[in-house]
This record gives sequence, C-alpha cells and structure tokens, in this order.
Amino acid sequence: MNDLAAQPVDLDALFRECGKDLRLYFSRRHGEMEGVSDLVQECFLQLARRLRAGHGVASPRAYLFGIARHLSLTQLRRRAATASPPLPEDEIATLADPDPRLLMAREVIASLPTLQREILDLRFTHDLSYAEIATTLGLPIGTVRSRLHHAMALLRHRLEQEEDTGSAVSQNSSSPA
Repeated sequence: MNDLAAQPVDLDALFRECGKDLRLYFSRRHGEMEGVSDLVQECFLQLARRLRAGHGVASPRAYLFGIARHLSLTQLRRRAATASPPLPEDEIATLADPDPRLLMAREVIASLPTLQREILDLRFTHDLSYAEIATTLGLPIGTVRSRLHHAMALLRHRLEQEEDTGSAVSQNSSSPA
C-alpha cells in the first residue's frame, strides 16, 4: 500500500466541507435540477469505492471535483441528446436587468475557451488552489497558472475597452450639438 492510502479520510467531515461546494458546482452547470444531490452523492460514492479498494488520493477535495467534472460532462451529453427549446422572448424580457458591467464580464467569460472558463470557475467560485485545480483537470500546475493568468488578462482588457467605449459614448451624448 502506498503512503496516500495509509492516511485515513473522514468522509463525514469531507462531506461537511465539500458537499455544499459540489452542489453549487453542479447547480451552476445544470441549473437547479432535481438530480444535483444525486450527483453529489455519486461523487462521494466513487471516492469511497476508491478508498475501500486501498487506493489513496493526495487531495480528496480535488479528487471529488475531478469526479464532479466527469459526471457533469456525462450529464451535459445526456441533456444535449434531449435538448429542450430555449426560453421564449417574453420570458427573457421579464428577467431583471443586471449591471451592464456584469453582462459584459459574462460575455467575455462565455467567449473564453472551455478550459479557461473551467479554471476560472474552480478558482473563484469553488476556491480551489492551483494544485487542486491541476489535480482536478489532470493538468500541470504551470498550465493552470498560465491559463488563469491569460483569462484574467483578457477579461481585464475587454472590460477596460468597454468602459472606454462607454465613457466616450456618454461624453459625446452629453455634449451640446
């Protein structure tokens, strides 16, 4: 048995620590669907099976998010096969108008490559460390740092561009003709 397997994992404590974060992870990807609790439970079941088989994990939290990622992708593939139509225009119009900067940030984030979006989400929404993100995604830690840096730089640049464009437009519209 390796050194990792010799270190016991308290699944109850781990559930108290990570259960809410995993529910949020699945909810952000799939909406407030009924099966979120089942997906969280499946993450812990897979971890428990691995531990019972005598295999250790360096970071149980990162391992759980890795399982969550795979379960999420499987769920998205299943849902794509039975996709429902988009919201009608009148329902979209009734949603609250958020801050335009928030809309712009969401647009920029949505335009990022999938891996960069996922790294941003794991880092800022789920507060995973660089090492935990690297383990979760199966990437070298340097790649995680680089992708996060480039995503943040692009986000900052585009938001600054938008602010400059927005302030120029507002100055022109307030000038007398």
